[in-house]
Formats: sequence, structure tokens, C-alpha cells
Amino acid sequence: MKTQLIRFLTALPLTALLGCDTAAPLAEEGQDLAPAQVSQAATTVSFAFDSSGIAMLPSGAMPTQLLPASAFNEAMVQRGLIGTSESFTVAEELGTRRDMESPSWRFERDISSGRVLVLNKVESGPATPQEPGVLQRNAVARLNRWGVPSGEIGEIRQVQSFLQNEEAGELAPAELHRHKTFVLRAINGIRVQGHRAVVTHGVDGGFQRALIRWPALAREGHLLRTRLSTAEIERKATEALVAEGLTTGRVRLSWKYVPRQLTDGTWALTLQVNASLPSVNTDTHTEEPRVIDVDVNAVP
Repeated sequence: MKTQLIRFLTALPLTALLGCDTAAPLAEEGQDLAPAQVSQAATTVSFAFDSSGIAMLPSGAMPTQLLPASAFNEAMVQRGLIGTSESFTVAEELGTRRDMESPSWRFERDISSGRVLVLNKVESGPATPQEPGVLQRNAVARLNRWGVPSGEIGEIRQVQSFLQNEEAGELAPAELHRHKTFVLRAINGIRVQGHRAVVTHGVDGGFQRALIRWPALAREGHLLRTRLSTAEIERKATEALVAEGLTTGRVRLSWKYVPRQLTDGTWALTLQVNASLPSVNTDTHTEEPRVIDVDVNAVP
């Protein structure tokens, strides 16, 4: 029996934070961290917080330029995102989702959720050497042409995926399959939870695929900042961690915006804090990193 495995490999540690409100680097592993101790009943609670990720308070302002809702119109997806003049016809329609198809392309778009999927029906050509930095710039330029402004672009990472065939228990040599550019959405350098674009190029460097969740943001209704001090956020983080049954550990705190959909279909953001604990490796098991949401009493 022949099976096919897909593996991902980071081709280059390409990370870019643009217009960042929270540019302070995370503390090094060996750095002393301020402990937060709370005594509850017979249980001693002690966390070592790295709060460098929340050292700079969010400005609370929205960028002047935002992705417009009109970006999800079929004409904009065709011209801006795909970059084709081919004629499209409706292949399927369900609620707010519509699937369009042309001789070379197929795309699905759902303006309500801000989702777009683009597929190139023409296979990639023969593999040729590709420069990861060029692929990354091409991917970002494609998103810019579609309507994503630079002020909404946060972390970017370039990776490669590989195919590996397995037959009769033997693995064949891995073959390069795709180049992928992961672009995370950020407002003033603060990540927006769940919003990202993955732009895929073939082994010949040609555009093959895009999977995007990047809905249009509202102009009003956001809760982008907090009046809490770092010490107050650490106390709220301790309460949230204890509520999850945790009592000790090293914890990194970082800002994030959590989206919620408004009645007009646009999306508003609410400031929260991620409390992240590292993975735990022992001789018998491995515990994945845990991330706990911390409410920071966000205000407009």
C-alpha cells in the first residue's frame, strides 16, 4: 500500500513585525522573572511572570487604512488577489458563500466570515531555485493589491512543505511540494486572534493557492486598551491560571486582540492577554504548551 506524507520545514526564520506597539523582546530563558505568589487554602500558588510582552501599553487607536469590505467582491478577488482577466461563472452558492470558477482558477469567498480560498487548477511547473525572501515579498504584495494595508500585517514566516511516499514500510526521499508564506494579522503590532493569510507558491515560483481569513474591521465598537497596570494584570493572570487548575510555572504574558462580529457584519476587537506556559517534557510524557486567556477589562 502506498501512502503520501506531507511535512513542513521552516525554510528561513523570516519574522517581521510592522508598526509594532509591543516591540519589547521576550525575556531570555535564564533571565530572572518577578514571582507572583498567592496563598489559597492549603495550596501555595507561585508563578514566575515574564511581562516584557505587555510592558508597552496599546495605543488604543485604529489604523487609518483598513481592508475594505469591497475586497470580497468577486471582481476584486479576481483582479487584486488572483490577478487574472479570465471570465468566471458561479459554481455553487450557499448562504453568504459563493464559489466561482474559470478555466484556470476556482475561488470561494464568504464576506460574512471574511474567508477566501483561491485554487489554481493548473499544476506547478518543474522545480526551479527560489529565494525565500522574494516569495515572501511577492505574497505580501499580492495581499496589498487585494486591499490589505501594511498597517494590518504582523508576523510573517516563510516555510516549505515536502511530500514523502511510503510503500511497504519504506520511505522514499522527501520532495519539495510547495512554498508557503504565513501572514498574521496585527493592529499596531498586536496579533488578531484567528486572522491570517497563507499564500502558497509552487516549486516553479508560480502562485498556486491562498487561504485567507481576514474580515473587514469596523470603524467603531472596538475595546483596544486597558487601564490596568502590569501588576494588576499579573494578579488577574494568576486568578485565571488557578481557575484552570494550575499552581506554578513560568508564564509569558502578551497582548492579543480577540475579534467579535457586529450586527452590521463587520468585526470589532477586544484586548486580552495570553498567559503562556512552556511545554513540559519528562521521561514518560510530553505536555503541550498551555495558553490561558486573561480578561483585562478592555475599554475603548
